[in-house]
Amino acid sequence: MINSQLINTAFFTNKHDDWDPDEGPFFINKKKYKIITMDQIHGETISIVKSFKDKYKSDGLYTEKHGKILCVKTADCVPILISTGKGIAVIHAGWKGLSKDILSSFFNYFKHSTIDTKVTIGPHARRCCYEVTEEMNEVFPDYVHKKNSTYYLDMSLYITDYLKSINIKFEDTGVCTICDDDYHSYRRDGTEKRQYSFICL
Repeated sequence: MINSQLINTAFFTNKHDDWDPDEGPFFINKKKYKIITMDQIHGETISIVKSFKDKYKSDGLYTEKHGKILCVKTADCVPILISTGKGIAVIHAGWKGLSKDILSSFFNYFKHSTIDTKVTIGPHARRCCYEVTEEMNEVFPDYVHKKNSTYYLDMSLYITDYLKSINIKFEDTGVCTICDDDYHSYRRDGTEKRQYSFICL
């Protein structure tokens, strides 16, 4: 498990970690936490968590309610964990969500481009391994790289360039789920298993 160095309540599991959101509630320092998850749909919808509803049909969650753990599940997509000072958020960002501007859906709508906002980017498919078609150049013209006859998408750079453009402090775990066998990867193995990334408030 990776503990964020920037947000001390943010964590990324790997396939060896015995952590399952369905086994909640969880207790941290004797405090009970309710786990909130998503039915992820590869879109740009961000849901605001106000009640104890367990699951939302979206690719992002935001809450200012204490006693919550927000959770995102991924294999090769990008788990993004956010602390705004007032609240916390999780984002599930694959190429489809990024192409639909899920980052802007959060930062522009919720107006969280502030000095207190911190972002940590978890393990995902990276430029070294994430093969795409040549047509992806039309979607991400500055972030598809050709090596020999193969094209690779750099989602990490796309996200960090966006965060830099709005002056958000961030960190990146630097882990590739495809080339690191400690992580589940649909691209590598065709698995339906996922790792979980979560943040507490």
